[in-house]
Amino acid sequence: MQQNVEQDTQTIKEMLRRLLGHESIDDDGDIYEAGLTSIMVLPLVSEIEESFGLTIPDDDFLDARTPRALSQMIHRLRGN
Repeated sequence: MQQNVEQDTQTIKEMLRRLLGHESIDDDGDIYEAGLTSIMVLPLVSEIEESFGLTIPDDDFLDARTPRALSQMIHRLRGN
């Protein structure tokens, strides 16, 4: 499971890099401090849901503020 979380963390970081237009996001860096705005949330959530084949509850997304936390949330939602 740990390897899958790490791989998914990298996938989420790549999504964020494209959306934010810069390379500087750490696994444990706050996505909002990195520049994510409320307008960018919907496209990010949509891309994550499509890529990972799941629906993310709003509260879960809001609690996951780092790429690693988002990946862990995905694994929890999948039941992994």
